[in-house]
Amino acid sequence: MTRRSLPITITLYIIGISTGIVIIAPLLWLVMLSLKTPLDAFALPPLFIFEPTGQNYQQILADPVFVRAIGNSLIISTGSVLASLLLAVPAAFGLTNLKGRIRRNLMLWILLLRMVPGMVYLIPYFVIYNQLDLLDTHIGLIIVYLIFNVPLIIWMLLPAWNAIPRELEESAFIDGASPLQVLLKIDLPLLRSGIIASAILAFIFSWNEFLFALILTRRETITLPVAIVNFMAYEGTEWGKIGAASVLIMAPVIVFGFAIRRYMVSGLTAGAVKG
Repeated sequence: MTRRSLPITITLYIIGISTGIVIIAPLLWLVMLSLKTPLDAFALPPLFIFEPTGQNYQQILADPVFVRAIGNSLIISTGSVLASLLLAVPAAFGLTNLKGRIRRNLMLWILLLRMVPGMVYLIPYFVIYNQLDLLDTHIGLIIVYLIFNVPLIIWMLLPAWNAIPRELEESAFIDGASPLQVLLKIDLPLLRSGIIASAILAFIFSWNEFLFALILTRRETITLPVAIVNFMAYEGTEWGKIGAASVLIMAPVIVFGFAIRRYMVSGLTAGAVKG
């Protein structure tokens, strides 16, 4: 393998560092904003050296509406991921055993469900939920998020499933194993990384989703992204609280992602090379 010349190496480092700064700078700005007093937050020019304060975090964590939103987000995101896995894993298993045009058509329709803009589903769901008294309920949002999470998980699991040697399943069938036993005892242990990776992405979507949570909730089941809107009042925008709330929303996802990044990498690349 040939070595890169010094100018090319320097250029690549500059591009990499610049990209990192562009990505990290907004996050650092948000953290700084969350630690500023209202006076410092509105200072012009912006203050980069200031005395940090935790009053914004104290105030939002003392707000019962925001605390309830934390619980709602955890319940809805976790419930959506579990329900999506219960539907997507058997569906992906069935698709791996189909061949030809039927499989391609089904995969296309599943992908189209994920590609359709959320606004297309919003009004029909609002009307139906209003008739069924599902507005402002946990189960209502969980059902809506299945539309987006189930296709995502299926499409992530299919390449990993195709990478599993068919000989393993065939040997199990010859030994008298049922399709359910093959799924539980052979496929799922081998797909652990892919399942974890897809579950992470489904959780992140459910945790961050705003549009459906805004329209289909009222007071009891508002989620964290919607709760931030409460800090944009007619009297003025409480930027410090918005910064603190945004940091608290990002923190679980970042910590969770770093804790299981090994599964993310192996899960997302599963099936890329089939041996």
